[in-house]
Amino acid sequence: MMKIWVRERKSPFIHLNDKANTHKGIVCEPFYVLSYYIGCPFACTYCYLQATFRGQVEPVIYRNREKLLAELDEWLKLPGHLRLNAGELEDSLALDGKIPLVDDLVPRFIAQDRHTLILVTKSTNIRNLLKYRPNDKVIVAFSVSSVTAWRLFEKQTPHPFQRLEAAARVCEAGYITVLRLDPMLPTKGWEKEYEELIDKVYSLLKPHQWTLGSLRFFPSLPMWTAKVGRSTKVYNFGVEVSPEDNRRRLKTSVRLEMYRHAINCIRRHDPTVHIRLCKETEQMHHLLGLPCSGCCYNTNFSQ
Repeated sequence: MMKIWVRERKSPFIHLNDKANTHKGIVCEPFYVLSYYIGCPFACTYCYLQATFRGQVEPVIYRNREKLLAELDEWLKLPGHLRLNAGELEDSLALDGKIPLVDDLVPRFIAQDRHTLILVTKSTNIRNLLKYRPNDKVIVAFSVSSVTAWRLFEKQTPHPFQRLEAAARVCEAGYITVLRLDPMLPTKGWEKEYEELIDKVYSLLKPHQWTLGSLRFFPSLPMWTAKVGRSTKVYNFGVEVSPEDNRRRLKTSVRLEMYRHAINCIRRHDPTVHIRLCKETEQMHHLLGLPCSGCCYNTNFSQ
């Protein structure tokens, strides 16, 4: 059982992630991040948090929750239509129940009609979500993968099909439901596995959007993965350096083939569903005929 640390947070709980502006040629845009807690109880070997927190992968929860909520209530008064990602530095649902993340956040967002909450998860811990009658201001994004990728690289996470079953219940409850097929990996038999996964999705639900991504990492991540004591085999896939942001990505030809295959499989089931790429190059968007339209969560889901 992974240890969970408890401490007081000194820095703000909400910050604007504007690093996207520094990487010309990568399709993304600034967005707000909520650190309700940080870290993750899962042990995915490719996780960028291993480097973000310099090897501190055990979750840290904060005892000064009143400060968090006061900060959130002030943020909700900001003008415009903003997005708050509560799954950038943590898995949004993995610790829910141990911490009141859903009960603190979801009611506040469904009580207003301007700003959007984004929950991102590999968890099936959806009980508290199902208590509420949501509007289109709460997005729940489930990260899914092929069974082989899950078995090799996503340690201590629920089976992808269990995540899909949870996503179906959340979608049926009325939440905007996004499926993140990310990171896609060219494991043996990937074509058949991704097709089977997508077929399984449409036997259970009709997602509002697909977000596709592939393995990508900054040069220091394999070192931190090794220091944490996790396998580094996921980094053995052939990669190239993207000059736009210095990340290592799967070769362009491999990514293009995987994305085209996934898009074709999705389109057989749903010709009009939104399909977005996450932190991909402008070149890849052009090759796929997809618009370069900023953050993969800025889709208009208004019902």
